Amino acid sequence: MTTTVRELLLGQVEFYWDAHLWPRLQGLADDEYLWEPVDGAWSLRPDDDGTVRLEQTPVDPPVPPVTTIAWRAAHLGRDVWGKRGRAFFGPTPAPADADMFDDRHWPEPLPLTAAGGLDLLREGYELWRDNLSRLDDDALTAPLGPRGGPYAQDSLAALVVHLNREAMAHGAEICLLRDLYGAQRLRRDPVVAVALGGTAADLERMLRLDGGLGDLPDRHPTLLVELAGLGRWEAVRSLVARGFPVTVPADDGATALHFAASGGSLDDARLLLDHGADRAAVDERFGTTPAGWADFLGRVELAELLAT
Repeated sequence: MTTTVRELLLGQVEFYWDAHLWPRLQGLADDEYLWEPVDGAWSLRPDDDGTVRLEQTPVDPPVPPVTTIAWRAAHLGRDVWGKRGRAFFGPTPAPADADMFDDRHWPEPLPLTAAGGLDLLREGYELWRDNLSRLDDDALTAPLGPRGGPYAQDSLAALVVHLNREAMAHGAEICLLRDLYGAQRLRRDPVVAVALGGTAADLERMLRLDGGLGDLPDRHPTLLVELAGLGRWEAVRSLVARGFPVTVPADDGATALHFAASGGSLDDARLLLDHGADRAAVDERFGTTPAGWADFLGRVELAELLAT
């Protein structure tokens, strides 16, 4: 079987988008989209006339600025994929002599909402991907020509390789910002902060001072499975002993019992079972029960316990 240049380059960016980036962007909210981790971060800003612009300078500054998710999403969707897609494949409102960096290829307003940002990102990606899928290897290895600007002699394949790298770099930054935003939001709750990062003794002390769980299961219903996934079994035991529900799954359906099957002990699994954990729960990622996780990982005793 012959593998073409197009299949390799297109397959790389499609896999990254489908398996890594797009799933990680689901549930993005406006406050997270525009969250500025530090003072002086670059973002999307409205000018005095209301025009939203992407903050940047003609030459990158000596110290790279921290950027918001909004900045990264707009740069990736519009500048990396969108303008290049319109420049080389059309349609574009820019004049015929405009190169691939020309802002006139994408005159639409930049979005200040998470939904608008994701729409822009998807539109840019799909424009670029769909046009690449129609090319043969001869087209990919041909020079860019005048639309390539200073890179006119480079091939379209070289540009695709470069844009794939850019997409992965910006996508990784976006995902990291989501991780940091989620972590700092969770840690505003002192009990959650101690459960995630403190000692078991610290958590016990805080729970005693608070008079028990209180409304913690309502505030953070997936806390137990998150702790189990992190292997913080002492914290799991403290919460379970005080009545924290053991059946609430993570977003992908995995339960604390699944993580006991993969990284906990027999005693951890028994504790969860004694408090009502569901042996039959099936996660979406692997499509199997806790016993299936244990069996796959060769944890024979746990597989037998969870299968009974």
